[in-house]
Amino acid sequence: MTLQMPITKRRISNHFHYGTWKYILLIVLVLFGWNLIYTMTRYQPPESMRVEFYVEGATASDEALAQLTASIHDEIMPEMDLVEATTFILDEQYGDMMLTVWISASQGDVYMLSADNFERYAASGAFVDLQSVVDDHTLMVDPDTLQGGYVKETDSGETKLYGIPADLLTGFWDLGIKPENKVLCILFNSGNEEYSVKFLNYLVNHLQSESQ
Repeated sequence: MTLQMPITKRRISNHFHYGTWKYILLIVLVLFGWNLIYTMTRYQPPESMRVEFYVEGATASDEALAQLTASIHDEIMPEMDLVEATTFILDEQYGDMMLTVWISASQGDVYMLSADNFERYAASGAFVDLQSVVDDHTLMVDPDTLQGGYVKETDSGETKLYGIPADLLTGFWDLGIKPENKVLCILFNSGNEEYSVKFLNYLVNHLQSESQ
């Protein structure tokens, strides 16, 4: 003899009333699994095919910086898979730690840092010495504007050109970025020094003061 349990509205209502959490959990697991699969399988450009610009203390809108990086991508490096910018603000408690982790991990390519942070990390040799690309005019800048970019390296005691002062690059104001007391530099071992120099050269020559 087979005992049959007829499906009624009351049974359905009770089922969902007491079993709703199971469906919510199932949906969460499905979404998590899908996101995990997407993250693991999506294309990640190698270091040599991307340029990342990290800007400290900026209030720039994502749209403004996206337009800037899109212009750089289209005009001078269309062969790159990715050209993007990230803004960050360093809080008093964890800011130094976060920046140290990024630099130690060679995360990012071109940085725009406050003068204090630039000098601190440059002294430890964290950035590329730009003297050679300035001398051969690969990076076209006025030598008289570079004083704030020279830093004495702690280990060797040598003074090197590790950055380009951004004070005169007034075009940054239009992007919501305050260039005063900031320095542009290229991270050592970023994985894409050639294109980082091209990126930096674009900034210097397209965002500079008209009087320069």
